[in-house]
Amino acid sequence: MRTTTKVITTAAATTTLAIGIALGAQAALGSPTSAPADTELASALIQMREEERMARDLYAALAELHDQARPMSVITKSEQKHFDSMGTLLERYDVADPSAALAPGTYALPEIQALYDSWYAQGSVSLDAAYQVGIELETRDIADLETAIALAPTDVERVLNNLLRASEQHLSAYQSAAAGNLPAQSGVDQGQGMGSGAGAGAGAGAGGHGQHAHESAEQDCPMHDN
Repeated sequence: MRTTTKVITTAAATTTLAIGIALGAQAALGSPTSAPADTELASALIQMREEERMARDLYAALAELHDQARPMSVITKSEQKHFDSMGTLLERYDVADPSAALAPGTYALPEIQALYDSWYAQGSVSLDAAYQVGIELETRDIADLETAIALAPTDVERVLNNLLRASEQHLSAYQSAAAGNLPAQSGVDQGQGMGSGAGAGAGAGAGGHGQHAHESAEQDCPMHDN
């Protein structure tokens, strides 16, 4: 009887230890997915995913139309990172990707499609008009992000706050470009970004705010969504 009791006790202890180890390992690795998003959060994630894709597509199209003009050509790369970050959140919260299998310039949400069509037509007129499109888009994006952040759980809030800071930098860059605070192309080519290379010349005086804004826009916007 004692032998049987000892065996049972040992088995129970072993099982408890195994469960403890498993739970500890799971805690260390972190949960790969979160609970499915509620309707409000899912709608916000879908909206932001499509907005980031639209911004990427629009800036890429306008940059191509205007000889890869900055800051559009640079900010396009940041928008790709934003788009990827939102894709990670869709997977985490088990939300279907509205962008799946859609070509650039086409969107699942009619509102986003209308914005793209309108802004592309507006930005196609001239480079100055394209800068104004950037100002309008980033202003809207900032407002939408602030709304989404208010209802987001912690992990989503962290990503959206990073997007918000990046959008504020982009807005500043477009405002500077619209005000004429762009350096000479040679200054850009000398590896100083939009900085104080020799080519900036007369632009050094105009630098200040404008130079800083363009440098910020050229940096990859960090998306820490973990």
